[in-house]
Amino acid sequence: MGSQIIAASHSEVLLAEAADRDVVVAFVGKPHRINDRGAQVLKALREIGFDHCYLAEQTGWVLYLEGSTDLALLSALAQRLNHQAQEYLARPFVHYVANQPRKALEHFYGLREAKPDLIGIAIYDRLEKQLSSDPSLRQHTWRKRELENYVCQCETLLAYALAEGERTAGPLFAQEWRYAMEQAINDVEQTLRMLGKDPRSDDIKASDDFLTPLFQRFYAILQRPNLMSKTNFHILAKHVPLPAIDAEIVQVLDAILEVAQGARPVE
Repeated sequence: MGSQIIAASHSEVLLAEAADRDVVVAFVGKPHRINDRGAQVLKALREIGFDHCYLAEQTGWVLYLEGSTDLALLSALAQRLNHQAQEYLARPFVHYVANQPRKALEHFYGLREAKPDLIGIAIYDRLEKQLSSDPSLRQHTWRKRELENYVCQCETLLAYALAEGERTAGPLFAQEWRYAMEQAINDVEQTLRMLGKDPRSDDIKASDDFLTPLFQRFYAILQRPNLMSKTNFHILAKHVPLPAIDAEIVQVLDAILEVAQGARPVE
């Protein structure tokens, strides 16, 4: 007698408060009593967050990326290719790990304490170390330095300039925008060569070393405010010629699709 039951379906804050001193049963996959301070599931729920455990339960899979710009760009490339993965990239359970595999592994195995059949895929910028192998968590590193390297072809940039010029200034001035992009590309490539960097190399960090100064120069030539920050580089995806899309992009999207379709969310 004198017992009190509080049921909360969405309030992870209330659950977090109760987990330290009351009896809490988390219906995450198989129900777990999580008031035991030594239990791994309690550690997972407290350190990772009840909201993440809930999402793991609902989706059955998790996607690890460096940051939100990678998700935007992957999603845009999937749309450009009309790839089935676009459906799953629209609203995925994604966790950003700043290109640190250790953080992805800790988060993933913590979640598996709550949902043992969770599967996932982690996609990193190019790393110089060997990644561990686990059938439950696929890990992939880009062959090129980072994802932005796959959308900075000259033909892509010129197509962007032409389309943006037509949209912004009208068809009569679209060629002027294309010429401005040609000049900007030449200027930035020349500067990079002076610094001892190969602008066409897969080793260059495209987002910071090439695309950012390129668009600064491009809009300066046009005497217009720069509308293309790093957070908007995904816009380039729709201008990549289909034959220029690297086969590795398709392979990664195929892997995402396979993981997402193989997940077992809680019914």
